[in-house]
Amino acid sequence: MQLRLKLLLLSTLPILLALGSVAVTARHQTLKLAQQERELVEAAYLHSKETELRQYVQLAQSALARIAAEEADAAERQRQALALLARMQFGKDGYFFVYDREGNVLLDARHMGLSGVDLCDPGDPRSEAPANLILARAREGGGMVRYAWQKPSSRLTVPKLTYVTTMPGWEWVIGTGLYLDDVQETLRHIDRAAQENIGGTQRRICAIAALCIVLIGLAGLALNLSDHRVASAKLRRLAQRVVRSQEEERVRVARELHDGVVQVLVSSKFLLETAQVQWTGRAAPVPREMLDQGLARLNDALLEIRRVSHGLRPALLDDLGLAPALALMVQEVKEQGAFDVRFVLRGPAGPLPTSHGTALFRIAQEALTNARMHAGASQVEVALRFTRWRVSLSVRDDGRGFDMQRVQRDGQGGIGLRNMRERIEGLGGRFAITSGRGGTRILAVLDRRGDATIEGHPGLDPSQVPA
Repeated sequence: MQLRLKLLLLSTLPILLALGSVAVTARHQTLKLAQQERELVEAAYLHSKETELRQYVQLAQSALARIAAEEADAAERQRQALALLARMQFGKDGYFFVYDREGNVLLDARHMGLSGVDLCDPGDPRSEAPANLILARAREGGGMVRYAWQKPSSRLTVPKLTYVTTMPGWEWVIGTGLYLDDVQETLRHIDRAAQENIGGTQRRICAIAALCIVLIGLAGLALNLSDHRVASAKLRRLAQRVVRSQEEERVRVARELHDGVVQVLVSSKFLLETAQVQWTGRAAPVPREMLDQGLARLNDALLEIRRVSHGLRPALLDDLGLAPALALMVQEVKEQGAFDVRFVLRGPAGPLPTSHGTALFRIAQEALTNARMHAGASQVEVALRFTRWRVSLSVRDDGRGFDMQRVQRDGQGGIGLRNMRERIEGLGGRFAITSGRGGTRILAVLDRRGDATIEGHPGLDPSQVPA
């Protein structure tokens, strides 16, 4: 998985998880609050209806009490009382019902003038259960009874709340009820509002999540474009440096050939031409000294060609490995007499990938060239260290050093140092330079296995890695 995809997932997943948790929490809290509101509303409605029913029944008891106090026949007074209760209607579906002590219905629906009224009759199988509940509650002293009953106006069976009590002296059971379908509708409205709030909250959370993902995507796109521009600029600079390095190497090889090989060959050609003239100009044999000088010059030319070829790529690097190649290069530099240089090998030398050996050899070659041309050093040490998993190259001199910050700020200078760093970092290694009044040290570390990374080395300090 690519690093940018990992970063995108690491930045997106926590936001989605957080918003998902917020959505679940908001849903839970909304449902909890809606349930609490539902219970409060239901309790308030029921309490108000119970109070209303008690008032209706108390009003009916007061009216019946006045009729009972009149001086008339008992049967006549009861007839008047039933007629009064039949006329006492409230609302669209409110009415009174009366039972005697045996449970017989005394107030007939036909006397009320209401259509669709169906009183609870203990003798009717359809209404036996509600009637028995009403009579049982009356025998207990009265109170509230809840049951499902048919509403006269809509002909629908809905919950009904009834309050019953007894009429002293006549042993009547008097009651009235209110239908609770309006309460149920209010509760359903609360439930719908809660679900709408939850849906709206979830939609807003989804919109926020989508906006966050879009913003992250735009930020990632902007970062990609920025990195692409930076990478393109680096590639252009690298290509320029490669071309410049190629030209410099060509100039160096041309100078080496012109100043060394060509001069020796020209001198050899002059000596051989002189010997040829003397050979054809007289009968005496050509002096042997001229032929010996010509052969010596040709031998010098071969040595010079071998030296230039060795500078381009030593055969020992392919035949015997890095350590012998470095030892030979150090010996040749020492013979030139620019400074005292020594080669140190620590640990048993082992095989390396071709790219690793070439990179370390070029770094040592560039470091010795810098020490000769810029550092003014008198002592140089080239140390190659092999461990089980890594190989490290250290080049230390006692020259005058240089300002690291100035070289890094200078875009034109320090090309050799940048090339060395890019060689090692391109192979997944670590490269470090320390420079000061005491001299300069260059350190390069590579993994012997040729992997892309070096385990255990998130950063590299030259003082922490032994040479």
